[in-house]
Amino acid sequence: MPQKHWFALGRLLTSHGGDISLISWSGSMFEYLMPQLIMPSYANTLLEQTCKAAVSRQIEYGRQRAVPWGISESCYNATDMHQVYQYRAFGVPGLGFKRGLGDDLVIAPYASALALTVMPREACRNLQTLAGHGFLGAYGFYEAIDYTPTRVPRGKPHAIVRTFMAHHQGMSLLAFAHVLLDQPMQRRFMSDPLARATELLLQERVPRRAPPCTRTRPKSAPPPAPPARMSARHARVFRPQHADS
Repeated sequence: MPQKHWFALGRLLTSHGGDISLISWSGSMFEYLMPQLIMPSYANTLLEQTCKAAVSRQIEYGRQRAVPWGISESCYNATDMHQVYQYRAFGVPGLGFKRGLGDDLVIAPYASALALTVMPREACRNLQTLAGHGFLGAYGFYEAIDYTPTRVPRGKPHAIVRTFMAHHQGMSLLAFAHVLLDQPMQRRFMSDPLARATELLLQERVPRRAPPCTRTRPKSAPPPAPPARMSARHARVFRPQHADS
């Protein structure tokens, strides 16, 4: 794919505490930090500042809610008819476009592991806190801790999601290697000539002047027009793949 497509992508920004960062869909740690597991980070760039701002906001939000920090997509304390934990994206208000991010409170330890690539001291302290609370199992940290009141058993402060997801454990191992072994996956990734050819794309500078993204409509703006009525014969129905499976 030509590099020119990179510059055609949107650059929707948000600001929290004076730091400008890119805004994601759900405000999850996975969205912001998963690329850090294989791609290098460069000082004073938009991507580096975005990752730092995301972790700082996650830390602040955990403090505000009086829980250990680290929110990402994960399983939560609900199961289907086969007693399999359900899974979806969770995030932090202010970092994501998705509505209702403050309705759930699910802490995923692997999110703190990902943060080792950005703020290792803070992430290490949070992992120690999680271990001290008893959130370690036979194969490492449990998948998640659900603090959402509607899903917590009566008389309990939280519900531990006692399962282990291989891809979250794998991302945690890569994050540990990033800190302890001097970024081996980043070196391996950038040893590929195709990756090195696009290295400059990772060094995009922080915009000097960029208004933060906001959903608020100015009071002077007219209300949006109601959608035009569409006849059934003109309506388009999108059918997802494997809908019958």
